[in-house]
Amino acid sequence: MSDESTRPWQTTHRETVFSNPYWSYRREEYRLADGKTSTYHYLHTPGSVIVVPLLDADTLLLVRQYRYPNDRESLEFPGGGHQPSGTFLDSAQTELREETGYKASTWQTIGQFNPCKGLTDELCTIFFCRDLEHAPIEKLDPFENTVVVPVSIASLEAQIFSGEIWCGMTIAAWYLARPWLKPRPPS
Repeated sequence: MSDESTRPWQTTHRETVFSNPYWSYRREEYRLADGKTSTYHYLHTPGSVIVVPLLDADTLLLVRQYRYPNDRESLEFPGGGHQPSGTFLDSAQTELREETGYKASTWQTIGQFNPCKGLTDELCTIFFCRDLEHAPIEKLDPFENTVVVPVSIASLEAQIFSGEIWCGMTIAAWYLARPWLKPRPPS
């Protein structure tokens, strides 16, 4: 249910300033309830996915890759942009397989979040998966160079607090995934 009093901005004009296959840069003009007008700039994306893969009872799969905007390597859960031609689960399964060489038979959607609410409208969907099987495929993205890093559950938080894991999307996904690490009820 929408209450207009909680949404005081009215969009009066929207334009795409620049776009590429991954996101677009938008400029929007808006009017406030008091009649004042202004402009807002942000990145629009079709969304993203991040996958928390449980390799065994004590081990998660992460990937190490270079992140150009930060000019440093990042240890993070597999993930990437959502492909609108498929479902979010399709995108998550593709990212897991491309980045780690594994596929999973058990998947659960565990939440969503916005990675940077003042700069983008992106909504990241988090998936937890288990029952992994090694199933390498050729990488579809020639610019993606990942190294698979098994990380013990016991050491993950220490790596977050030490700064070795600095990816905010990975940190958010980890804290939402923790309840899913409990043993499954017997079938």
